[in-house]
Amino acid sequence: MLYQILRAGFLKYIPLVLSVLLFAQIAAFGQSDTGSLSGTVKDQNGAIVPGATVTAKNQRTGDERTATTNIDGTFSIPALKASAYSVTATSTGLGATVRDVEVNVGRETNLNIGMKLADLTAATVNIVSSEEATVTTGSAAMGANVNPREVAGLPINGRQLSQLYLQAPGSVNSGSGTYGDIRFSGRAVEQNEIRYDGIEATAIIDTSPGNLNGEIPTPFRLQSSLENVQEFRVDSNNYPAEFGTGTGGQISVVTKSGGNKFHGSAFEYLRNDKLDAANFFDNIIGQKSKLRMNQFGGSIGGPIKADKAFFFFSYQGTREQNGASDNSLTSSVLIAKGLTDDRSDQTLRRTFNVPAINPIDWPS
Repeated sequence: MLYQILRAGFLKYIPLVLSVLLFAQIAAFGQSDTGSLSGTVKDQNGAIVPGATVTAKNQRTGDERTATTNIDGTFSIPALKASAYSVTATSTGLGATVRDVEVNVGRETNLNIGMKLADLTAATVNIVSSEEATVTTGSAAMGANVNPREVAGLPINGRQLSQLYLQAPGSVNSGSGTYGDIRFSGRAVEQNEIRYDGIEATAIIDTSPGNLNGEIPTPFRLQSSLENVQEFRVDSNNYPAEFGTGTGGQISVVTKSGGNKFHGSAFEYLRNDKLDAANFFDNIIGQKSKLRMNQFGGSIGGPIKADKAFFFFSYQGTREQNGASDNSLTSSVLIAKGLTDDRSDQTLRRTFNVPAINPIDWPS
């Protein structure tokens, strides 16, 4: 009887325990998809201003975070979503507003605010993202941030996000630039870690997102469309304590979200063999391999309720036809004309126009 009572009481608390563990896990992962803002507040004479209220407002969603400067006039606002912020500092008789402050994922943005008399604060200070410091003094991590402008504007073959990883120090492309080809600081690709909005997106063994369990061979690889990526950061060495699991590159991707204004886009990219020059193998077989590749899609985002709820939707479609086929090993398109089952030295030399070489005349 006592056992049944204890068992019933324990079972009653299982949902609560699971909920606590779930939210604790989400909170732990969520540290890697945010940035921070810190700095010093001074008056117009250069004296520090303790006790000033500093408010950072997300220009896209209207979300606000507040901090108070301490005795030496410094402030810190951690765990900010990557976005552009308007920062306002107020104190007795003083005020200042700084607009277009870019907070990047995995990076601390330093901002020094100069306050003026309250009736002189009509003029605002503008900080443009392209003017941000190239050296981060608040962390020993080695890495690189790829901002929205670079994600949208840099030319990438096949629109593969992984090719932008090569901007990080210590990165090497050991293949065609896919997820499984980028190495960092000489480490194996299996040691790389990829996170989307702070959530683990790496298979157990294979670093490619979308793999079933890292062991089952599959041609399917889940890749986030560039249209859905706001920005990302790659840490290749000395990464902060919140990163772990692998000793390779730590890739933190931040996806786009809606805001208080409607925004949308559409795109179409194409590749066609009619626009390509014949390569070495095309010249051997006497014709170019067929290639028709189209990547198209778009995105739209906006408010459901201003400052409260937002939506974002993106789509990318890929259609490709090329010279490879299921029977490509015997396809006449990929096999040189005149090649038969005879694989003798004489036949191969005659087929590929390779002159015979006398071993005696071979240079020493």
